[in-house]
Formats: sequence, C-alpha cells, structure tokens
Amino acid sequence: MIRTKISAYFFCVFFGLGALYPLLGIYLEEIQLTGSQMGILMSVGPIVAIFSQPFWGMLSDRYQNPKLFLILTTFFAGVVVLGFLMVKQYFLLIFVMALLSWFQSAITPLSDSITIGYVKKNGGEYGALRSWGAIGFAVAVWVAGMVIEVTFIEIIFYLFAFSFLISTCFAFQMPKEAETLQVDLKAGMSKLFRIPEFNLLMMSSFLILGSIFANNFYFGIYYTSEAIGGTVAGVGLVFLFAAGSEAPFMKLTGFFVRRFGLHQILIIASIFSAARWLFFYTEPSTTWIFLVSILQGISIGLYIPAAVELVRALSPEEVKVTGMSVYSTVANGIGSMFCTYVGGVIFEYYSIAHTYLFFGLATLLGTVILVRLLFVHRLKKVP
Repeated sequence: MIRTKISAYFFCVFFGLGALYPLLGIYLEEIQLTGSQMGILMSVGPIVAIFSQPFWGMLSDRYQNPKLFLILTTFFAGVVVLGFLMVKQYFLLIFVMALLSWFQSAITPLSDSITIGYVKKNGGEYGALRSWGAIGFAVAVWVAGMVIEVTFIEIIFYLFAFSFLISTCFAFQMPKEAETLQVDLKAGMSKLFRIPEFNLLMMSSFLILGSIFANNFYFGIYYTSEAIGGTVAGVGLVFLFAAGSEAPFMKLTGFFVRRFGLHQILIIASIFSAARWLFFYTEPSTTWIFLVSILQGISIGLYIPAAVELVRALSPEEVKVTGMSVYSTVANGIGSMFCTYVGGVIFEYYSIAHTYLFFGLATLLGTVILVRLLFVHRLKKVP
C-alpha cells in the first residue's frame, strides 16, 4: 500500500537523521572542536540548503520526475556521510558536511512535494504520514544512545548510512504524483513580501524554529555536561519520549486548529518552547529535563504543521509553492544557521546553559511577533 511505503520512507529517513545529529555534538567534542568551530560546522548545512534546494527543485521540474531525484539524493546522502570516518581535520570536516547537506537538504522538499501531491489526489492528511518521521527520529536517538554505550561514538555514521540506504529502497516505491516545485522566485517573493502577515510569520519562524533545530545539535552536549551529569544513553531516552510525543500532536493538529485557530496554536506552541529553553538554563536534574522534554510534542508537533498551513493560507494561489520555498529557506536554513552559530559562540565563551538562555530569549521574541501577527489578522477581519 502506497501510504505504508510513504510512512516507511519518512520513518527510515528520520531514523538516520535522529541517529546522527543529536549525538554529533558529542562526537565533535570528542575530537576536540571548540564551540565556535562546532557552530560554524553545523551552520554549513543550512547555508548549503539555500542553494541546493532550488537546484534540485529546478531539476525536478525540468525533467518532471521528483521521484528519481529523491532516490538519487537519498542514496548519495547515505554514502557521503561515511566521509566523516575518513577525516578529522576541521576544514575537511566542513567539506564533508557541505557535500552531505547538498544531497540531504533536497530530501524534505522532494518528499513533501510527492506526499502532498499524493494526498491531494487520493485523500488523507499530510500530518498523519509525516508523523512517522517524528517516530523514526525518536526511536533512532534512543537506539543510537544505547548502542554507543556498548560500542563507539562513530557508530552514528554507520546507522545514518544504513537507514538512508534502506530509505532509498522505499523511495523506489513512492508514488509519481507531486505538487509542482517550479517557482518564479523573483516575482513570487515580490508578492509575498508585500503581505505584512507573511513577513511577521517569517520573522517569528526564523527565531522559533531556528532555536528548535539548533537544540537538536546542542542537547547531547548539554545533557552530558558536568552540570547535568547525564549519559549518552540518557540523551537517547529523552529524545525517544520528546520526539515521540510529536507524532500524536501532529496527527491532531487539524482538530486543534479547527478548535482554536492557526494563530492561537502557533502562539501556544511557541510559549511552550520558550518555557522549555528557559527552564533548561536553570540546569535542573535529569529527571526534570526528562519530564519537561515531553512538552516537545506541543512545541514542535503543533508548530510545524500549523506554520506550514498558515504559510499556504497567506500565500496567494499563484505563489503558494514559492511561499513554501521562502519559508523553508528562512526557518530551516537561515534561522537554523543563525541560532546554531550564535549558540556555539555562547557555548565557547560562557556555557552550554547560556546557549539555552539565548534560545529562550529568541523564542520569546518570536512569540511577541506572533502576537503582533494575530492582531494584524484580526484588524483585517474588521470591515
């Protein structure tokens, strides 16, 4: 069944991402990179994505075969990651990260395009299929954390490679339907940036999602720091419940949006995010970190699908795909790059706890912008 194949693809791809990125910081600490070096290295991916996503999108549109390019990018990402095992020099690590990101960053827009096209034609909800990615991510960090305890930290690269090669097999069985990725960026952006609500949503997502994506890298360092005293296996257990809690909320996003409204759901989710980061700044016990991390289901499980829905609602019909491209670039790309880099500098000169203070303050500012967005929306409703 096609739905099962799509769900399996998301599960396996995000299993690979979950096995690698939350624990990559621990590996980079082990090979003695500084906080600033880590921040720069992890910022390479979002920078490369700004250029690679339009490139793969144009190729997909040119040949009208997103499935083919999904197969290619998934396979080569699984191969390139093994380059981390061959190099230790900082600049060579940057090259490997850039090459990995060139292929990996294409996977989300291509798979989303195929999935949305399939759902439009055959019915169903994107969030229900995409939620298997959250489950795969959660299970991967837990498994990887336990395996590292009895083997070696480099196992994360083998797990990533294996899961992406399995994902390639499922990519062959993905449907051919796709929502077109072809966009006129210049004309589309001109229209989009004349919409005040769209601009406010981009600014808030830059800060809120940027902090969320940066946390995926820094949490392993935070949890295993001397102040917290957690283990690598503990990192995996926290991620299992934290990322696992996203799936049910993603599936229920439609219900909550109909009940409370898109803007309100985004504000609630961002408040939970800010509270979580600021609580981490106090360096609580591992038990409290575990309990509070379950709030991730609300902060991410609701925010991501609700934000995607609002981007589509705010974008005029002729530039909806452009709107999604701009949103992905701003939030997943530039926002993630900014928060990861600044977080690394703060970690080097202050502490990892101060990195989470920065995430909390950035998310609070993003929440204020969302409140402003709500008022603009309500004013437009007044005759």
